[in-house]
This record gives sequence, structure tokens and C-alpha cells, in this order.
Amino acid sequence: MQTYLKTRSSWVQLFLFLGMAFGIFIVLSLIGMSILSAITGINMLEIQRIDEWDPNNPRMIFYIRGLLLIQFLGLFVIPSLLFSYFSDPQPLHYAGLRRPYKNRYWVLGIVTMLVALPAAEYLGLLNQQMSLGAETQSWMKSREEEAAKQIQFMLSRHTVSELLLNTLFIAVFAGVGEELFFRGILQRIFIRAFKSPWAGIVVTAILFSAFHFQFFGFLPRVLLGIVLGAIYWYSGSLWTAIFAHFFYDALIIVVAYFNPEMLKNPEATLVDPARLTIAGIISIALTVLLILQMKRSSSASYAEEFKDDKPKDDIFTF
Repeated sequence: MQTYLKTRSSWVQLFLFLGMAFGIFIVLSLIGMSILSAITGINMLEIQRIDEWDPNNPRMIFYIRGLLLIQFLGLFVIPSLLFSYFSDPQPLHYAGLRRPYKNRYWVLGIVTMLVALPAAEYLGLLNQQMSLGAETQSWMKSREEEAAKQIQFMLSRHTVSELLLNTLFIAVFAGVGEELFFRGILQRIFIRAFKSPWAGIVVTAILFSAFHFQFFGFLPRVLLGIVLGAIYWYSGSLWTAIFAHFFYDALIIVVAYFNPEMLKNPEATLVDPARLTIAGIISIALTVLLILQMKRSSSASYAEEFKDDKPKDDIFTF
């Protein structure tokens, strides 16, 4: 008789999933980077020197997009779908790839993400004012600048074809890959571990933000992770969170495309800085109201979602 991973302890599931994800990612990265180096003539050491990336070199852009594809498949998609396959006889349903309880969640998801945007920018402002010591601050600043350079490199070429490719490699890959990994698998594991939807949503959002290694964007990503987690939980469909995540990222890409000066100023905001505080407070209030609206219309319940899991909560149970 088939024994599915969903019958294992939540903590054993977590260990197996993360081991599977990083194991597959490392193997595919080594293979993929070797292939990319052979195709482009760019070696692995060159790609680590971000300051020397040339946006006018099509081989360099090809290599970077190849790395994004490797991350998308090797870290997010393949491990998530494989874990789902070994967890449930209906793997796509297990991962949340099913219809929402009601069609209104398609719209509610996008509207909630857009309404949360000023709140995210306001939290970003507060985030920048936090200090954890000169040495730590310097390290975090260097990581932030490195991430900013990568984004600037990807968005530096202003043609329609580049806009479409950036939408694919950034918005689509992040929307599908990150939602499968974090909300589809990790959030489910943590909700089951804590026997609480909101505990699972918040813990997953914190890990989602930490994964990006950008301290000055930590709080905004926690907020957006919570919103995406709530969209998934209350709609009953990961597709609504995927679509909302994609729409949010695609909007930022399009805005940057038409306002390239934003790329040179990492602290730039879409909302007027003079009005950001009041806009952020209003945004937080409206976001909470929209999540409550989703909750009122939802059929989600812990008992129904995990009724077939037969949980074994002993971490040593294999």
C-alpha cells in the first residue's frame, strides 16, 4: 500500500522538502551553469563579478536569464511538484492548483495586492530607518546594493521585446515558482505543524522575505507574503495567489520601464514621499478590510483541508 508523505510528521515533511529542493537545485545549477558557460563563453567566476556585467552583451543577458530559469525549475517548480507527487494521490490539488471557492477571489486577490502597495512602501521607509549596528548595517547595505545592481541590469534595456522577456523571467517565474514553493508547500506544512492557518501564513511570510536576503525590503515582503498567504488560504486556490503575485511584479516592471530613473534610486516610491505615511496607514486599514472580506466569503477550514493527512506529530516518526 502506498504511503504518502502527508502522513508523516510536519517537521519530517519540512526536512524532506527542503533537502529535496536544495539537493535538486545544486545538481541542476552545476549542470546548467556548465552548459551556459559552454554556450556563452562566460565562466562561473565572471558571473560572480556583478560590477562587470555588461547589459549590452547579449551573451551576459542570456547567461543571467539562464540562471533564473535554473532557479525557477530546480529550486521552486520541480521540487514542489515532486514533493506533491509523493505526498498525495492528487498532487496538483495538494499543491493548491485547483479552482477557487468563488470566482470573486481572482479580482479580490489582485485588488488586495494593489491596495497593499502603499503599505509596503511605508514599511520599506520604516525598514530603512532601522539600525542593527555599523558592521551589520554595512554588510546589509552591500547585499542591498548587489541586489539593486542585478535588477538594474535586468531592466536596463528599453525595448518592447526586453519588457516582455523581463515580464516572463521575473514576474511569471516569481509568481509561479515562489508561490508553489512558499505558499503551495511550505505554508501548508507550517499550517499543519502549528494547527493554525494564520501561524502558518505569518511564519511562511517571514521565511519568504528572508529568502530574498534584502534587509531593507524585509518588512514590505513580510506584509506582501502575508497578503499572498491569506489570498491562497481563503480562496482555496494557489492560482489566485500566483496571479496576484504576477500582476504585482509585472506592474512594477512596467512602471520601471516607463520611468527608468527609478532604477537609479533604490529608495524611490510610487507614492509621493510627503504623503507616504498617511497613504501607508490607510493602505494597511484597507488591506485588513479586504482580507476580512475574503474570510467572510470563504469556505476554508483547517479540519477540511487536512482531513486526509492523518498527522503524526512526533518528529522522530518515519
